[in-house]
Amino acid sequence: MDKANIISGVGHVSLILWVLLGDILFSPPEPPEMAVTEVSLMSSAEFDALVAASPTAPPAPEQTDSPTEAAVEPPPEPEQTEAPEEPAPPPEPAPEAEAEPLPETLPEEAVPQPLEAPEPVAPLAEIEQPIPVPQSSIVPRPRPSPRVAPVPQEAPPEDVPVAEEVQQAVSEEAAPEAPVVEEEQEAAAPEEATTEIVTEATETEQAPALAPTSSRRPQSRPRRAETPVEQPSETQSASSEAVEETPAPQVDTQATNDAVAEALAAELAAAAPSESAAEAPAAQGGSIAANGPPMSAGEIDAMRVAVERCWNVATLSTEASRTTVVVGVSVGQDGKPVSTSIRMVSSSGGSDAAARQSYEAARRAILRCGSQGFPLPPEKYETWKELELVFDSRGVGL
Repeated sequence: MDKANIISGVGHVSLILWVLLGDILFSPPEPPEMAVTEVSLMSSAEFDALVAASPTAPPAPEQTDSPTEAAVEPPPEPEQTEAPEEPAPPPEPAPEAEAEPLPETLPEEAVPQPLEAPEPVAPLAEIEQPIPVPQSSIVPRPRPSPRVAPVPQEAPPEDVPVAEEVQQAVSEEAAPEAPVVEEEQEAAAPEEATTEIVTEATETEQAPALAPTSSRRPQSRPRRAETPVEQPSETQSASSEAVEETPAPQVDTQATNDAVAEALAAELAAAAPSESAAEAPAAQGGSIAANGPPMSAGEIDAMRVAVERCWNVATLSTEASRTTVVVGVSVGQDGKPVSTSIRMVSSSGGSDAAARQSYEAARRAILRCGSQGFPLPPEKYETWKELELVFDSRGVGL
């Protein structure tokens, strides 16, 4: 037979025998019988009657003084008949020990001294290291003012009338060296203004300075060693003296700059198509006539600031302040605007009523700030005689 079949048969037979005889051979021991006691229930009345019918306990016997006497005496031992023994000699008495003499002064008992508690040692305090904190500057809260201008102005005295520019008071008495007769003028100062609209939500801000407020001056470049210069001959020195004595011709710097600017403007005008210049949106900063030399960035910025001083956004409504208007104006040779030439070129960002309100505010700003003349270079009149200014909530563009 196959070995695998034999092993399988033996395993199956063992399993069947285990199932049949397992409970008999390996039965668990029977549990011990539980002790059962019969009890009877009684009421409290029956218990009281049972206690009352029980006999009284006998009195406790009196205790004797000598309990050893009351003990049962042991029976007498029978007499032994033995030969009498010789009495042992009495023991010799032990010699009496001599008493030691007491000392005259008894030693004093040492009183235990309480141990002194050691003083607590304070822990070493750690020295706090300074934490590097960025330098900060406190920005003061601006004072509320009814007028908003790019350049803040202090409040004028109470007795001084409001004017666009500061005018010093001229007294009737003139200096003796310069007898110039001038009309008496009262002192005037511009109205108080701030660079932003101050509301109740405006609070003092403490902005941390991210950059250091001061820095060390950079070291200068080391000087190169000067090479010895050979002394020229007498003829060379004489010729150099003659050249130095000859005066250099004076060059008109302004005329040169104007000529260069005119040449650049002519080249730019010829290169750029005329249609692109006409269709350029005015909202990107207005326009200036290209008939003359171009204005420098400083001159354009001075003109923009001069008009922006009178552009008061606080007087506009919310919709009007969000509206952008482009205003065209003609300027005379004296720098003053022509009031009849002021017109609204275009508007965006609001309704017609809002655009009209913004235009009126822009017109007032041009007339008020241009009453004394705008700071424009007279030699470039052909450039700035026709201007287009852009007015919005951020300021004035040119």
